[in-house]
Amino acid sequence: MMGLSRGEAIDLTIKSLDLEKKNQEFLNECDRDLEACTFAFSSRSNFAEISLDPLILYPDVYPAYRYYRSINLATKLDLVRGYFEEGNSPFKPEQAITEVEALKLVMGASKVMNWKEKFELSAEDSKSWIKFNLSGQQWWYGRYLLAAVEKGFWQSNTDRPAEGTMSREEFLKLLENANKIVAGGQTTSLVDSQVDTYGQGEGMAEVSVNTGL
Repeated sequence: MMGLSRGEAIDLTIKSLDLEKKNQEFLNECDRDLEACTFAFSSRSNFAEISLDPLILYPDVYPAYRYYRSINLATKLDLVRGYFEEGNSPFKPEQAITEVEALKLVMGASKVMNWKEKFELSAEDSKSWIKFNLSGQQWWYGRYLLAAVEKGFWQSNTDRPAEGTMSREEFLKLLENANKIVAGGQTTSLVDSQVDTYGQGEGMAEVSVNTGL
């Protein structure tokens, strides 16, 4: 199965969880003062050509791009940030979304778990590092994975996640679980079938420090 792109994953999340309608009041206020709304984001970006009219927050997400609107909407809602530590802070919308990025996106969008910076983590949060035997470079993985397992989003064949990409079918199952959780229903565990590949690729060291989402 081919990996789902980051851009399409965000578009599917926005539509499946009806995020625009649910956040319409906030988004209207944001659009009335885009400078204030995007201030925190811009302070984390290395992209020197951020524009408010038209709204251009990433060097690779322009108005003609098919997921431009959804990516900007998700950015306003602080669900995604892009690879802000890289030169020019790209978003890489056509890059395949990783499994742990997908968990972060959907769990944040469904309000199961909000992002925390490393300095904000509590001792309780840090227990997840131990449970999943994660290194300091991968500090953000553990708390999402622990919550994903506890909430029924994820059932792994091991205590550690796969570094693999997520297919469209798998991502839609993740969104189905998110909608069930929002509605107070039962979830269907998404089994991690690529877990044996964990740690074999070169790309995760970058993503582990800078989520890109």
